[in-house]
Parts: sequence; structure tokens; C-alpha cells
Amino acid sequence: MARLLQLPEPPDAVFCCNDLLAVGAMRVTLERGISVPDRIAVAGFDDIAEGAYSLPSLTTVAPDKAAIAEAAVNLADRRVDPIRGGHKTKAPEPQDVRAPFALKVRESTAGVVL
Repeated sequence: MARLLQLPEPPDAVFCCNDLLAVGAMRVTLERGISVPDRIAVAGFDDIAEGAYSLPSLTTVAPDKAAIAEAAVNLADRRVDPIRGGHKTKAPEPQDVRAPFALKVRESTAGVVL
């Protein structure tokens, strides 16, 4: 975040690959006197509980963790089932699996949320 803020044209928004990095990015902006979200918006991914309590509260993408776990178990079971049955078959074809998610808009992108 420090390097981004030193660019000749710093970004007006940052999306971090997880909420912990986003909270750290907001810390760097605070240390430099840069207002979130007035001068730069910050968002993360994974919806950790701490994000709701940070100042400002963190906008995040909240994946459906139960759906991800269920899909992972089902895919693993499909892969292990031929082995469990004593059959030497080729592994199932890869597939695209998508889990539901929600965007939780909070103060770090929208200002004060009522």
C-alpha cells in the first residue's frame, strides 16, 4: 500500500485479496493522513469478523464458506470413490464450481452506512 500511495497517480480504490491485507492497507493510509473512503476506497475478500469492527468498517466480498466446503468435500469424494471401490480408473474431469457470495458494503467504500 505504501508503494501504491507513492505513485505519481495513486489509485482511488484498492481491492485486497483478503480482509487482513485490506485492514493493513487502511492502516497505512491512516498513518499517512489519507482518508478512507474520501481519498481512497478499500475493499477486501473473505469477510473476517474484525472487518466489521475496523474504523472505518471494511467493505468485503463474503463467500458462502459452507457452500465452498460442501463442494470441496463432494469433489474430493468423487475423486476418491473409484480408489475406495478398488477400481483403477482415471480421475474425474476438472470442472468449474462456483460458490455464492455477497458484497457487504461498509464505510471503507461508502462512507457512513446507516
